[in-house]
Amino acid sequence: MKKVYLTVFASNVGMMSYGLFLGWSSPSVPVLLGNDSPVPLTLQQATWVISIHSVGSAVGGVFSIYVINLIGRKRILLFSAIPGVIGWMIIAFAISSWELIVGRFICGLSTGLGYVTAMMYVGEISPANIRGAMTCTLTVAAKFGLFVEWVIGPFLSVRHLAFASSLLPVLFFVSLLPLPESPYHFMRHGRRDEAIASLVQLRGTTDISKEADTIEKFIKIDLDNNTGLWEILSVSGNRKALIVLLGLFVIQQWSGSYAVLSYAELIFDSTGNQFKGKYITMITGGVQVVFTLISSSVVDRYSRRLLLIISAFGTCISTFLVGIFFFLQNIQMNVDRIVWLPAVALILYNVLYAFGLAAVPFTMMSELFPTNVKVLGNTIGMLCCYFCSAVVTLFYHNLAEQYGVHVAFWFFSLISILGVLFVYFYVPETKGKTLQEIQQQLHGLKVQ
Repeated sequence: MKKVYLTVFASNVGMMSYGLFLGWSSPSVPVLLGNDSPVPLTLQQATWVISIHSVGSAVGGVFSIYVINLIGRKRILLFSAIPGVIGWMIIAFAISSWELIVGRFICGLSTGLGYVTAMMYVGEISPANIRGAMTCTLTVAAKFGLFVEWVIGPFLSVRHLAFASSLLPVLFFVSLLPLPESPYHFMRHGRRDEAIASLVQLRGTTDISKEADTIEKFIKIDLDNNTGLWEILSVSGNRKALIVLLGLFVIQQWSGSYAVLSYAELIFDSTGNQFKGKYITMITGGVQVVFTLISSSVVDRYSRRLLLIISAFGTCISTFLVGIFFFLQNIQMNVDRIVWLPAVALILYNVLYAFGLAAVPFTMMSELFPTNVKVLGNTIGMLCCYFCSAVVTLFYHNLAEQYGVHVAFWFFSLISILGVLFVYFYVPETKGKTLQEIQQQLHGLKVQ
């Protein structure tokens, strides 16, 4: 089992590097919009610099469909570090908005290649009893990377922040090199001996014949079926898995998470609070890391559905409170006595978001699809995630400018409460089930 934890640790370093990409916008965009900007940006250009990362992630995700089953999970993760370093270098030496956009796009390629792959890799190497916790640590690592960027970003120039951030993809590449490939990948290609060797390394024991036989049996069944989009849409269990995953990502992104991550400092500064937005952002990021970590420790103890329902309901209340503050500010009421409300509400948002919506959709992504359509299904899910995050970042500021910040946050509240209903009526429970048992449940078969 020691090798499992080392492999998960290395994957977490990769996820931290993806988190740096997500966290870059909040401390950097206010500087780029300022009078002393090293690369002067208009608000519209800044919106594109923020959102183009999601577009790059979508392109990287599509590319991963075609190569992940050919060259393996580990090699894709190694390769994802390369555009990460290149993207940071372009940002570091950028002198125009277009160079920043290109750099952010290339960083997005790194995220798109690695995010789904890391979830799949960790989901496949982990035993069923700790799989939820192991996949949740990936989300914790991404949040920690974001937090690091929020903490160091305000005290570094845009160039020096990019230099510092580029070190993590390099560390990720080096730490992953000596670790094993997923046994599922080897079995998929008929390389049973290598799959067994991988399992022996991962489990720390030679008594893995039963697990190897189970993996081989179910991969054979999956590969005997037709693969592709039609296989997802025409098979009831696969179709349900796709609807569940897409629904969870829509709720996750349109509950306001990416807007909060990208515009956190600008949102806090607009409240009129005397406490600088960058410091509130740091506190918010730290709270998010702590509670995402707590979430990862309880995800295999409590129902996935319960965590999602509590999380969605909590984010609904939090964004509604933020909306109330900005509504009162918009109608020019005196809000001096409640200037603390947005900060408290958004910290509460991050606490409750971390307990379910932040991590559980990604955990379930590693669980829902059978091997023959897992890559395609997960990639479609991540494309939905990236699309929804791009929509939020592109339109949040325009919506807030035209109709008021309160309208944007009340839209987030509406999505969250619809999410509660979606989870309650449609999302299956996967806690404590093997990947094979989950497939039997989705297809309406009796779990054996």
